[in-house]
Amino acid sequence: MKQKILFVCNNLNHGGIPRALVNLLQEIAGSCEIDLLLFYPSGSYLTQMPESVRILHGEGLLPLLGIPQDDLQRKSRPQALLRAILVAMSRLFGNSLARRIVYASVPELSGYDAAVSFAQDNSDHAFAVGCNDYVLRKVKAARKIAFVHCDFEHYGGNTPGVRESYRQFDRIACVSEGCREAFLRVLPELADRTLVVENCTDYEAVRAMADAADESGMDKGAGNRLPENIESQLDAARRFRMVTVARMNPEKGCLRALPEVAALMEEYPALTWELIGDGPDRATMEAAVQTAGLSERIRFYGMKDNPYPYVKRAGLFFLPSIHEAAPMVFEEARALGVPVLTTRTLSAQHMVADRKSGWVCENSAKGIHDGLRFVLEHPEAWLQMRDSLPERPFDNTVSHREWEELIG
Repeated sequence: MKQKILFVCNNLNHGGIPRALVNLLQEIAGSCEIDLLLFYPSGSYLTQMPESVRILHGEGLLPLLGIPQDDLQRKSRPQALLRAILVAMSRLFGNSLARRIVYASVPELSGYDAAVSFAQDNSDHAFAVGCNDYVLRKVKAARKIAFVHCDFEHYGGNTPGVRESYRQFDRIACVSEGCREAFLRVLPELADRTLVVENCTDYEAVRAMADAADESGMDKGAGNRLPENIESQLDAARRFRMVTVARMNPEKGCLRALPEVAALMEEYPALTWELIGDGPDRATMEAAVQTAGLSERIRFYGMKDNPYPYVKRAGLFFLPSIHEAAPMVFEEARALGVPVLTTRTLSAQHMVADRKSGWVCENSAKGIHDGLRFVLEHPEAWLQMRDSLPERPFDNTVSHREWEELIG
């Protein structure tokens, strides 16, 4: 008999966690009976949900934990005002009382073999998300499981309340071994119930989306199609595009990487950098790029439902993050034949260097500069790396086995 499993997520808007959830559900949909509770059922990933997954919508005040503020303002001003009050309460006094008010408006769910909180909290004072609390307070299940998608040791949610919530779960699933090690440095007493479940990648969908793209607003340049002659290839390799797909938050490190990229552009006049995503650092970066006169070479395309054509035509996927857990973009870039350069974060060595998908540089401005310079000065290494990318199997066998161990 198939297990009945409830997954809980705040929404399916842009980001790595919703994409990881959809990929996992696509992988396991046939092996268990799945309900997915979305506090607010929005986001482009809804269209990619397996048909067998039953989607439950948040009742009562529960959507307030998942709805973007702009959507709420358009939908209901009274609820927007209530949410503003609850956000203020959370910031001042912690989120426990504000969330209890929300949870009191919704019924309990029961009858599950396992309930999975898929999105982690940001801090004790953040009102939104709340998946861990909801599973602990409002769901009856034989086992309760929480996922960790972050560098728990350093991200903003390593707080007393968040730590206590993890102690109440039967199992914790970390998305990489490095992620697990960081989590256990904070909560070593949970070692016996903390497992690794690597993210799944929908390799076929990534390739298909890269080839069937709406390229409006996209520079139609030649990309990195190389000539047959090896000497010409080495020369062309010095002129490739870099691409970054990430939310432009401080932890992604794009702002600190900007001066290093700009300095190298003085030596490599054909080098370009494309950034796909949005966030609080974008305006500052755009102003700096314009002041430096580099607007034609450092381009901002904003959030894209389909970033893969930009990745496919790039010569290098560049992720200068300050901290990361296990970015799915590493495997997606490999699936499209694009080497990666990334800073040394939790899973970079395992996911990039050990898998021969690219290079890992030191996690500093100097490290970024030196790493980029190495790639630019050694086009023969870039060619060798690019040509070796297809050697590792493109499947989710390991991730599926880890999932089965988690719920077994």
